[in-house]
Amino acid sequence: MRVLVFLSCLFGLASSIVVAPARAQETTEAAPVVRPPRLLEGARPVPPPGLESEREEVLLEIIVGTDGAARDARVVTPVGRGFDEAALEAARSFRFEPATRDGTPMAARIRYAVLFEPPVEPVVEPEPSPDAEEVTTDTDEVAEPEPTEEPVEAAPGPIVDPDAIPDDELATFGATAVVEPPPRDATRRTLTSEVLTRIPGTRGDALRAVELLPGVGRPAFGGGNLLVRGAAPGDSEVFLDGSPVPLLYHFGGLTSFYNSTLIDRIDFVPGNFSVRFGRRIGGILEVDPRDPRRDGYHGNVDINLLDASFVVEGPIGDNVTFAVAARRSYIDFFFNEIVPDGVFSVVAAPVYYDYQANVVWRPTDSDRIRFFLYGSSDELRLVFSSPSDNDPNIRGNFGIVTQFHRGQISWRHLYDSNVEQDVMVSFGWTQLAFNFGEATRLELSTLPVQLRSEWRAQLSPTVRITGGLDWQYSPTDITFRGAQPTQSEGMPNMAAQAGSRVSLDAQANAYRPGLYLESNVRVIPELDVVAGIRVDYFREIQSWTADPRVSGRLRLTPSADDVQVALRAGVGAFSQPPEFAESAQGVGNPDLGPIRAIHTTLGSDLRFVPQRLSFTLDGFYKHIVDRVVGTAGGVPPFYTNAGIGRIYGLELGARLEPGSAIPVFGFLSYTLMRSERQDGPDQPWRLFDFDQTHILTAALVWTIGDGWEAGATFRLVSGNPYTPVVGRINDLSTGVYRPVYGDVNSDRNPFFHRLDVRVQKRFEIGDFRLTVYIDVQNVYNATNREGVSYNYDYTQSSDIAGLPIIPSLGVRGEL
Repeated sequence: MRVLVFLSCLFGLASSIVVAPARAQETTEAAPVVRPPRLLEGARPVPPPGLESEREEVLLEIIVGTDGAARDARVVTPVGRGFDEAALEAARSFRFEPATRDGTPMAARIRYAVLFEPPVEPVVEPEPSPDAEEVTTDTDEVAEPEPTEEPVEAAPGPIVDPDAIPDDELATFGATAVVEPPPRDATRRTLTSEVLTRIPGTRGDALRAVELLPGVGRPAFGGGNLLVRGAAPGDSEVFLDGSPVPLLYHFGGLTSFYNSTLIDRIDFVPGNFSVRFGRRIGGILEVDPRDPRRDGYHGNVDINLLDASFVVEGPIGDNVTFAVAARRSYIDFFFNEIVPDGVFSVVAAPVYYDYQANVVWRPTDSDRIRFFLYGSSDELRLVFSSPSDNDPNIRGNFGIVTQFHRGQISWRHLYDSNVEQDVMVSFGWTQLAFNFGEATRLELSTLPVQLRSEWRAQLSPTVRITGGLDWQYSPTDITFRGAQPTQSEGMPNMAAQAGSRVSLDAQANAYRPGLYLESNVRVIPELDVVAGIRVDYFREIQSWTADPRVSGRLRLTPSADDVQVALRAGVGAFSQPPEFAESAQGVGNPDLGPIRAIHTTLGSDLRFVPQRLSFTLDGFYKHIVDRVVGTAGGVPPFYTNAGIGRIYGLELGARLEPGSAIPVFGFLSYTLMRSERQDGPDQPWRLFDFDQTHILTAALVWTIGDGWEAGATFRLVSGNPYTPVVGRINDLSTGVYRPVYGDVNSDRNPFFHRLDVRVQKRFEIGDFRLTVYIDVQNVYNATNREGVSYNYDYTQSSDIAGLPIIPSLGVRGEL
């Protein structure tokens, strides 16, 4: 209730700030005169040794302080071979005439293209005649880097007092001068294209790099799910260009579904996310695809031990660009040679593929339209030669098919310097087919449609308003044959605990409209407050939810300082509908309500700008209510909202970004956390299935020079809890032994530890680049226990070992 009162007061304050000053400006203030920075002096860029005769262009993003000094620089479009480092070295010597607003200096972010050009050969002129006029030229003049013509993708807004602008809100110059809004989330962690494909142990997969960040748990063995701050895998969501993605990885974690070279950045929000997102109580992962290149035709081919992929991109005319990519595995070519004899025969060996097609059209300077097509597919089919000793129902076919395909159209329009709009429509098809012998069969097919539209307006120098529509409709067909579904988490063996078998053929229409409104108010020059509310409707359970959220950021140092310190805080309400199997008539309870959670976060940031070194510290607490749990004995209505949960912990992160004075970059993260659940009012607190008390990750990459790069990643994580078997029962009706379990999750696997190493060498042959790499996971072949298996009568047990050493040798050609 207090949060609602606070939000009401804050929106009222925003309105009072907006109305009077905004109208006064219309009649009494002229538009501010903004001038971009101008280069005064700087060292001529020196090309790498041996490459003086080549022409290259490196696009930099430079922060220019109010004193005209280049306080920070990063590479936007890396070209490699030492040119990136040379461009950054030249930028350190740049001195500018600072940007101004009405004559007052202001901090600014600019984009400059640093050119490396071959030296001009001297021209031998004939000896002039005595009557010729002498002409002199100044050959020592320092060439000024030329500004890029590429429009800057940033939210528009009036230029504000430079001392009140944090590092992520500087005035940006390119095609136009704009101001980026402050973050809308209490905690947001970003990985850019500079580092996404260079992390050891990921096989160059950008989305696997997310596992380096604080708050990200180790996925379950063979699961490949995103585990965020102790939440269940289904509690978090992955978005690609604003559209939810049902499957992140192929076959439980081999590789992600999207080509990493086409990703611009990844934003990870572990909790307290903006009202822009809803229907989840965990975290959010946003994948932002980059626009295809328009400086000519380019492509790359990557071949490694598991799969092969290609990318082709380039311009079509003056205002259209395209990119096409595809990948296919070839495990199926040799899978028959490695399966155990006599256990099962292979009908369809494991195979996966994915594809992407991206066309960007810029009809005007104020419009960008993206046509997007992408998809992913995994398939595996086996036939068991004999029944399982533990359960005779496990015989015959085993198969799994997962695939999704999406078409998407998005439009961004800038109405003027203060108002912009994003509209996105996506549609597609998702299929999940699973059968496990005669025991279980599941077929699910859905045709999801989503409409997302957002409007942003800078109402005054201190107030920004955002409103949006998030509408989803998913007609679904489902066929299920198997044991009555039970609570999925906290149940040690669903098959052993299952009751009667059920058969279900159903159609469901998940209709979920959502609306949200958010204000971003600069209360004082050092403090930004973001407050919003989101309203959702879930037709399948006929429930409405209203979730207010508020976050703030307090800057303790001016944005132009070399050392920047800030505090962050957030609190908010979040809601999530139950899974279809939990609310479907016949196997679930259609009277269930939504799951609800409260997120609280308190954090701090410390950044050393010239050294490109930053530290973060976050404390968090999440309280979950109305959690869906199974009824005692699995009797109707099968599920209730009687469960609760609590998650709390600390996160420490350190990052050294590329472009520092030393040729290395890396990450260090540590999470101390506890995740607990209670399955009913009279039940004891217990550990969550994926509770991981300690999560330590360290990664370091060294750019050695001459095309060589090497790095290593080490991870140390608490083992997952599990429920021990303490006895057995002989089921006389089937002759099968059933286990008797002890307390849920009362035991834990040993610590997981792994070292991954990556070494690569890049060769330059004119415009062609060839990279040879080896990426080795689990270098010292650690035997990590992932679980325990038992014999038929549960009198003997053995450890289930995790993945052994996995070397991946690959080659990538780029043009």
